[in-house]
Amino acid sequence: MSKLKVKKCNECKKKRNFMNEIHRICHQCYKAKSAVLKHISNHDYNYRKAKLEFVPYGRFKDIEFIAEGGFSKIYKATWIDGPISNKWNEEKQEFDRCGRMIVVLKELNNSNNIDSKELNELKIFYNFILKNMTTNDDYNFINKYFGITQNSVNQNFMIITNYYESGDLTHFITKNFFNISWKIKLKKLFDMIGGLKDLHNSNIIHQDYHSGNIFSKETKGKYKTSAITGDFGISKSAIESSDDDNEVYGIIPYVAPEIFQGQKYTKASDIYSYGMIMWELMTGRRPFWDKSHDTNLIIEICDGLRPPIVTNAPEGYIELMQECWHSDPNKRPNAHEICDIFTRYGSKLYYQNESYNQTKIINSPDIGPITTNNPGDIYKSRPLSTMIKSVKFTKSLKSQSIIPEFGKRKFNNNLIENNNEDNVKKSKLYENKNDGTPGTSKKHPENVHIYSL
Repeated sequence: MSKLKVKKCNECKKKRNFMNEIHRICHQCYKAKSAVLKHISNHDYNYRKAKLEFVPYGRFKDIEFIAEGGFSKIYKATWIDGPISNKWNEEKQEFDRCGRMIVVLKELNNSNNIDSKELNELKIFYNFILKNMTTNDDYNFINKYFGITQNSVNQNFMIITNYYESGDLTHFITKNFFNISWKIKLKKLFDMIGGLKDLHNSNIIHQDYHSGNIFSKETKGKYKTSAITGDFGISKSAIESSDDDNEVYGIIPYVAPEIFQGQKYTKASDIYSYGMIMWELMTGRRPFWDKSHDTNLIIEICDGLRPPIVTNAPEGYIELMQECWHSDPNKRPNAHEICDIFTRYGSKLYYQNESYNQTKIINSPDIGPITTNNPGDIYKSRPLSTMIKSVKFTKSLKSQSIIPEFGKRKFNNNLIENNNEDNVKKSKLYENKNDGTPGTSKKHPENVHIYSL
């Protein structure tokens, strides 16, 4: 057997033993790259079409820890070469690179022996790209994925995605709430429902939809910001889902009650979570910030508990929000219907007086970010199945039609008046507003204007 030659690896650019002369790739890069390709792509053409790739860890510098999630650690890094561009280089016979850029490296916990489950996030994005468009540059509301790398220190795999300077929606709301106009809030909600619509059109259910998985993107333009849906770590195909993994993951306040009652995730479950984010944008607070996120809260949610309503929103907003978090998933609007509502409303609002653009909600104890920590709240995705099983033996979860105790904040009877309501100008979300009760069936006009915000 001939001795392996030490040469410069085409992938990591380091001098190491080659697998062989044909590959011109070292053992470490070959092993990691093979693991990724095996789980993501069956055809090289599709792999190139989605532009996903294995990137050697040495091609990143200035790696900086940002935060820790339920299943991963998040780092900011500079990618020296940048992602693959659309420009073909005839001389090199390969696509050019976009050049140096800042990206996020999402390190998957305990992933040194990677399997298909840990690469689910890339697989979801890969399938989304193949179903919807020719390249991964043609969409606006879904976070972009570039591929994967492997931490050379602990051998954990790291997913490469876009970096957003403004952070997630939680951070954006906390930092800017009293300076955010309703136009900006509604623009973000429109972008978010656009992302959900794109996923649902591809038969993908997010299953972990909350403000921490929505990113704020700053752009050049009149309203300078948009919302991007990301983090598909536990997302699944609506037509290929199985019972192989019965674990329920999530953040309790954003999980639909039917999931706590043993039903499967559906597109309507994502809509419930969307309703919770509507409440968050309205109040500046995360849902159930003042309660412990435990089995008692699960029981109360199944009994009909929802966050308190504060009357500081445009007319029709609260009714739509209540429909989204209706206890019956069949009575929630779908992503297309919500998108149509915001499309019509956004076009109408664009032509209104600019004075409406000013947010005047200032002195209300029920509005505004909470800076103190509640030790009982947990806003990280985590396994919930054990907690769900422990409450199934209680009387509250044996019936789906329990009447809440007197005094509980039931979602259709929990109005909190805002003392500054006169300062908040009203504009209808619905062109022809019905009675507004959750579950009311609405027929939305098919002829809608282009969203103008």
